[in-house]
Amino acid sequence: MNDSIWHTFNYRDLRQVGFAVHSTVSVDLVFTLRGNCLIDVFDLNTLKQIAYLDFDTSKSIMLGSVFRSPLIGLPFSTSFRKRFETDLLPLKELRSKHEVGFFVHVDYRNKGKKELWNLDEMMMAIAFEIAFEDKIQDFTIKPTGETAPYYRKKFNAKICRQSRSDLTMTVHLKTVRKKLPHIRMIEKEGKTLFFRVKSVSDLTA
Repeated sequence: MNDSIWHTFNYRDLRQVGFAVHSTVSVDLVFTLRGNCLIDVFDLNTLKQIAYLDFDTSKSIMLGSVFRSPLIGLPFSTSFRKRFETDLLPLKELRSKHEVGFFVHVDYRNKGKKELWNLDEMMMAIAFEIAFEDKIQDFTIKPTGETAPYYRKKFNAKICRQSRSDLTMTVHLKTVRKKLPHIRMIEKEGKTLFFRVKSVSDLTA
């Protein structure tokens, strides 16, 4: 593994402390976790929120393309607020403009201006790992018709129910979580401690 294109993300810190800083060649990000289900990502250079993922493992549909989480008011961890509250809180804009459960600002997507790769996959990997640690076998997603191919290709999601107006997909965590194309798990005594994340395009690696 070429260390210059793979960067370490401290998953265990995110779970235990409520935030983890992730630095790549192009950006410095802080990931936060509220409760067990709300992921927020901030750019530490611009002090703006640039991505989020809301999911709920207690529901039959854990992630929806259109998803208003009833848990949105959960507080940030004490450690995160002590370190970042003056600069990053309160959240002012992002969720008020996008009524979806999974969003990445266009500049931070693959091929975006920030030259950051695989942020979407990182957030999904976090959600998968949390669900797996909670003994969940199948992570359920309700995509729109436009996003179904994305979940199928990137996360090997399978259609489990389909009608003219409804589509539900599942990701089998035991087989998929360690086979994500740009994430590698580092474990100790059966617990995931870190992710190694590929930070460049597949075409340049």
